[in-house]
Amino acid sequence: MLINKIYEIDSCDDVELNIKRESKLEFKLCFDDEKNPEALAFITPGLGGDADDNYREHLAETIASDLNVAVVSVNYHCIGNRPQTGSTFYLDEIDKLILDATCKAAGIELPYSVDKIQNSEQIFEILNFINQYLIEKKKLGLLSMDSYLNLHVSLQPTKNEYQNFGIMQAQDLANAALFLKKNAPFDTMGGGIPVIMIGSSHGGYLSHLAAKIAPWLVDGVIDNSSYANFLWKLVGFGKEIDYIKYAEFGTFSLFRHICICASTKTFWTSNSSSRYYFSNARRRIRNILDLEHLEIQSFYPKPCYVSYHSFYDKRIAPPEDKIELYDVFKKYHFDAKLYMIKDQDQIDGKFIKSLAHGMDMSIKTLIKKELPNVLEKIKKHPKKEYKDKSISYPCEDLLYKFTQKKDKILLEVKKNK
Repeated sequence: MLINKIYEIDSCDDVELNIKRESKLEFKLCFDDEKNPEALAFITPGLGGDADDNYREHLAETIASDLNVAVVSVNYHCIGNRPQTGSTFYLDEIDKLILDATCKAAGIELPYSVDKIQNSEQIFEILNFINQYLIEKKKLGLLSMDSYLNLHVSLQPTKNEYQNFGIMQAQDLANAALFLKKNAPFDTMGGGIPVIMIGSSHGGYLSHLAAKIAPWLVDGVIDNSSYANFLWKLVGFGKEIDYIKYAEFGTFSLFRHICICASTKTFWTSNSSSRYYFSNARRRIRNILDLEHLEIQSFYPKPCYVSYHSFYDKRIAPPEDKIELYDVFKKYHFDAKLYMIKDQDQIDGKFIKSLAHGMDMSIKTLIKKELPNVLEKIKKHPKKEYKDKSISYPCEDLLYKFTQKKDKILLEVKKNK
């Protein structure tokens, strides 16, 4: 019989920004109690649609039923950062400045000052007013029918969280794995049960990042369309530079004549004088494709990797980066296979459905196709026990040290001498 359990644990604080975490880490475990699971399979959602709870639960039950694994789904830090996953709109000072300046430039006199906008109802009231203004001007022939305004809003994630991007999220995956190795309601082989990370796009990126910060813990990575270098516009402060070009996303779904550009709440900033400055050191630790870091990781127990990627994924996850990453993996003797999808005849309509980012891939098919192969490799070449469970990565003026202690992956950031 399939069993679903929900756990809440303390995971990690934001060491980089010295912010105490308010929320617990929640994750779900699905397993068949008539089987003895051979691995913990983490299916990590990305941003948006594949983070939907119903979809994730159905997928977990299917995989736990069809394969001899226990499936883990982690609500990692800031997972609820899209409207479809519970985030809400608000305007910060930059958003209000953009709104005020854009309306003045367009000759739109708002019914009240932008400084009085305090909640999402007032945001939609103002945006609806602007949308109606544009409609009337188009009816009078004063604006072209294809004209529109670009405006920006911020997203407040659930649990009062914010976008740290990557590091806390990868720690969450690792900490859930360590908890289950010790506390799962089935035999975990003395804590030696393999851990396989699976994900698409941001979920695949986090799978690679978890393997980077705890290579002795992660045995395998199965990935679809992750970025090898972090996608910096997803960190949330791109609007400081260009709120249209570097917003996380833009949509006309709310107002036909307004493109709503949106970014997640973050404390990171491009302001080099701020203690929250997102420096090059902060970028490097978040990159999977960092040559110095990959060399360091190569001296640790090696996870095996398999990845699928579209050759035409230019906007979100450049294929050139992914090709270079997997070439470096091979240079350092990782078991790593990259399937670069280039041709229309590779689209079968069931597994791969397009050549766009993510390829509209069936994750269920990906898992059923690749997980047994990865698990077989892990069985044939099991990792040796690694006593020194810590790894350090120099990043310009900072040194990032990740250590497994008391069933947690802890981070220490100090000056790099």
